Amino acid sequence: MNQKERNLYVNRIENFYKRISDSILSDHVLFDAEFAHCIEPVPFAKRTSLKYKKIKEGATWGKTWESAWFLLKGEVPKSWKGKEVVAQLDFNGEGLIFKNDGLPVQSVTKGSVFQGDYCKDLHYLIRSCKGGEKFEMWVETAANALFGIERKPDPAVVDPDRHGTYSGIVNKIRLCTFNREVWSLWLDVEVLKSLLAALPENAVRRTRIIRTVNEAIDAYADNPANASRARKIIRVEFEKKTSSSDLETTAVGHAHIDTGWLWPVREGIRKCGRTFASQITLIEKYPGYVFGASQAQHYAFTKEHYPKLYAKIKEQVKKGNWECQGGMWVEADCNIISGESMVRQMLHGKNYFMDEFGVDVRNLWIPDVFGYSAAMPQIMKKCGVDYFLTQKLSWCQFNEFPHHTFIWRGVDGSEVITHFPPENTYNSGLHAGAIASARDRFKENEFIDEFMTLFGIGDGGGGPKEEYIERGLRAANLEGVAKVKFGSAEGFFDRLQKHAGKLPTWVGELYFELHRGTLTTQAQTKKGNRYLEQKLRNTEFICSCLPLEKYPSKELDAMWKTLLLNQFHDILPGSSIHKVYETTHKEHKECLEKCDEIIRNAGEKLFEKNGDYVVMSNCLSYPYRGTVELPKGLDCGLIDEDGNEILVQKEGKKTVALVDIPPQGFKVFEKSGTAPDGEVPAGKDLVLENELIKYEFDKDGSIRRIFDKECGRDVLEKGKKGNVLTLYKDRPHNFDAWDIDIYYEKSIIQNAQAVKAEKLPGGFVRNGLKFTLKVGDSEIVQTVHLPFDSKRIDFKTFVDWKERHKMLRVSFPVEIRSEEANYDIQYSYMHRNTHRNTSWDRAKFEVVAHRYADLSENEYGVAILNDCKYGHKIYDNVIDMNLLRSPTDPDPDADRGTHEFTYSLLPHKGHLTESDVMQEAAMLNMALTVFDGFGKPKYKVPCTIQSDGISMEVLKKAEKENSIVIRLVETKGHTSKGVLNVNVPKAKLVETNLLEWTEGRSVSCAKPVEISMRPFEIRTYKIKI
Repeated sequence: MNQKERNLYVNRIENFYKRISDSILSDHVLFDAEFAHCIEPVPFAKRTSLKYKKIKEGATWGKTWESAWFLLKGEVPKSWKGKEVVAQLDFNGEGLIFKNDGLPVQSVTKGSVFQGDYCKDLHYLIRSCKGGEKFEMWVETAANALFGIERKPDPAVVDPDRHGTYSGIVNKIRLCTFNREVWSLWLDVEVLKSLLAALPENAVRRTRIIRTVNEAIDAYADNPANASRARKIIRVEFEKKTSSSDLETTAVGHAHIDTGWLWPVREGIRKCGRTFASQITLIEKYPGYVFGASQAQHYAFTKEHYPKLYAKIKEQVKKGNWECQGGMWVEADCNIISGESMVRQMLHGKNYFMDEFGVDVRNLWIPDVFGYSAAMPQIMKKCGVDYFLTQKLSWCQFNEFPHHTFIWRGVDGSEVITHFPPENTYNSGLHAGAIASARDRFKENEFIDEFMTLFGIGDGGGGPKEEYIERGLRAANLEGVAKVKFGSAEGFFDRLQKHAGKLPTWVGELYFELHRGTLTTQAQTKKGNRYLEQKLRNTEFICSCLPLEKYPSKELDAMWKTLLLNQFHDILPGSSIHKVYETTHKEHKECLEKCDEIIRNAGEKLFEKNGDYVVMSNCLSYPYRGTVELPKGLDCGLIDEDGNEILVQKEGKKTVALVDIPPQGFKVFEKSGTAPDGEVPAGKDLVLENELIKYEFDKDGSIRRIFDKECGRDVLEKGKKGNVLTLYKDRPHNFDAWDIDIYYEKSIIQNAQAVKAEKLPGGFVRNGLKFTLKVGDSEIVQTVHLPFDSKRIDFKTFVDWKERHKMLRVSFPVEIRSEEANYDIQYSYMHRNTHRNTSWDRAKFEVVAHRYADLSENEYGVAILNDCKYGHKIYDNVIDMNLLRSPTDPDPDADRGTHEFTYSLLPHKGHLTESDVMQEAAMLNMALTVFDGFGKPKYKVPCTIQSDGISMEVLKKAEKENSIVIRLVETKGHTSKGVLNVNVPKAKLVETNLLEWTEGRSVSCAKPVEISMRPFEIRTYKIKI
């Protein structure tokens, strides 16, 4: 058979495959249908309270994001005796079929971008009917497809349909006969057709398959009655087995469910119901099939909304057919969340799986997250997580990652075994050709005999269809394909552990060379996340100072879980639709207000009431030396406990004070007289200056000179300006909300233009300037303050942002030369190169930092601090931070509107670890808590740490006992020592893991306890009372 003949017969196979699918279903009758329309979902128990009316095929039942309940009734014609009967349901949306007792059993869904042939419209009813059987079923429907609704790519701002539209239409509601033998032939041909695409053009195996399948086509003769005869001919190709040296793949049933993305979270809840119901049905039908699901939040959703289904899941977990995966509460973003958020993701996730299922999940399962912090391996290991899985780095833009299976070493030296499935997807269709290609692509195939395959449709949920499992069964031992076996991820990883000594090692972050825009998009959500992370820490600290019976565990637990849910990797990064963020912003606001309420109530119990005094609380492990804005109405002078008068000044309607509050403690001030009014300095020069430093501004808010008086040096590069606000074109090649492409650097539109510059009233506390600026169609107002005793200058920034496909950045070219810059990450910091020598360096043109990014020489440095920004770039000597973006997909209103944020510049002596950068960044992000009308504390802070390099990041009540938990972090990157002072009588100190599960030996707290910690080490202790 020559090349042209092969092509001819391959085309014939392709056409036959498409043609016989039309013969799988034959006879049909219509269901009698009634439906009840509802704007929001109505639970099964309340469905009968709705008003129902008749509906037929072709009718519209609902509009965008609406729901409905359908009652379908049908009778099998007697003429169908002996035939298999199915329901074919297509509502042009998604649906879930329920039994009359409320058990969901099967989803129906419309399409997937990952598999063009993915359409779940069949529900199997009876294998061989007698005729006359009657069926009744309830179906809950949703007016959206698997991937949300129909959206325009770049709609106009005034377009009323810019967020998308959709119509729920009854396309098909039928009872049909199902020809299983034709379906099986169709699958046989599909598997071999897929294998053909992976085999070499002239391979004997390929030629034989072409010949055999064409003989089967001849035997079929376009007559469904000949399907069995055709299958017997094809069977010879399935009897050809793999060799003993071929690889094996562990195929794990998987459905990546985005909690919220192109649909609101309330739809994510129903996606859990649809997906999980379908998988339980498949598990019961196919012995040996294993389905896995991550995200404890999804199980909690199912328990609340689908209790009968949840009971079925628990039953299958016990049998080993359903695997609990992933130690997190949700599959969270791993760039932006704080170190403590990462701990709580695993604490709540693993606790849920242990409490509900008795399962200790030992893998972190996040296949679709946009980068992985170098802090993760330590947090994983100290949460009892030994294994890590993702595939996202297969998408990298510049470089191909060199491993599929390796040891990942974190910033502190902790290591976890990591696997990237070589099919490079979490949506495998278990096609024979794709498995063969994955086998050949697997980089460690010279000494490891197996890899993992995640099969099933995801993102919008769904998971494997029955056809996927059938493909796997046919490929279990098929020549040309890696051996396919169904199994669990845990079993795979445990077998992988045996090869640990041979595995290569990757050190540091797993940087994702794509989706860099997610460090900035949807700025309000990132701000809400940062503020709530900080507020929860402060709330726990203050409440822990009260007797433990007064600790609001239930309220704090609920707020933490709200925060964790909204850290899902399409919500927090900013890549979801507008409807998602309406809910997120509301939930962040409610939690922040609830924290304030809890703090107020705690203050009334914690301090003695006295209208003549004010108490300030500092939960940081650093002294708080800086300015604080006093609550409204508090415009008096202040005297501290030693009789010293505190510097206070009025600035219009607000009053600010310069204070020094001890770490992890309180300070009481007596009210005294009235705060003096600030005065506007004389002269026209736009200068902010104190004894340490001088900043000279131009009218456009840029800084033309920074002179460090203490060190006698200029900070800015000669001839360059700092605080330059620049507007760029922002049109990425793809993935609008997700991506920033490197060519933006050459797409400058303009720098901010001056509208007005003015001096602000100042005094002994601080002086300020105010700049009103214009950039593009947007307005910027910057209020700039310099305290009298600090080099740190704050830029409190208001932006009325009206751009589309634009990006706003701020830059400071400084007189510093270093090949490395330092970036704040979770519970540590990391180095990145400031040059672009290699493609790996070049790819990192936008990177994540949390509260600070620092460029230092040995004796001097400059840091940029922020209170809610994450996208940074330090290239050569230019410190640059991303402030705002304005993509239009998937949310055409993304970031349009008003924004308030603060960033600061901090020139400093010494290297980062010798400076006060970490302290100042912490102070910028964690404001003091001021209790007006209260005096002496009734209770002591239960524990404090004295150390230059160890920070107490958490003080809270234990999760499951009446103990106090503290979390210590070594922050400087070198071995640090400290002293713990426990102010609880007869207490014992016991070290535990991050989950609070394990306990070491106890130490008496009668005397101060000396602590020594390794670089970036995280340690957790219980104070047993």
